[in-house]
Amino acid sequence: MNLTLRAMNDADLPEVERLENSLFSDPWPLPAFEEHLVEEEAGGLVAETDGRMVAYACYRFDCGEVRLTNIAVDPQYRRKSIAKQILAHILGLARDRECELILLEVRVSNETARRFYEASGFTAVDRCRRYYENPLEDALVMMRRVDAARGDE
Repeated sequence: MNLTLRAMNDADLPEVERLENSLFSDPWPLPAFEEHLVEEEAGGLVAETDGRMVAYACYRFDCGEVRLTNIAVDPQYRRKSIAKQILAHILGLARDRECELILLEVRVSNETARRFYEASGFTAVDRCRRYYENPLEDALVMMRRVDAARGDE
């Protein structure tokens, strides 16, 4: 599979919104994605294969850290290392900006995502009570050092 990663742009938003709404019970609203495209300290990535968007991610830089705010892979394209490639790209951006840490929140019940992040060097460092709304659920805050050698590049 020939995968291309590129910066998210306005033309991607309808497909991002469609995928977001199909994958998450508590999806981000479109304005949240729009903010990531215009804010200087935020950004988004799109993964494409054969001209088709198969994944996306959003991130935000703040005080020497990067927060992975959203990541999604079309179910037909999971288990093909797409999320790993996206994460490696974001880690590269974080290194370029001399960030020390990358953080994220994940549903406590999302075992698949938690295992992926743990395999990518993240550890749970906190729990946010009632973070998600639909259904109401806690989030685990996970963190890793940006310079941690995990074979992710």
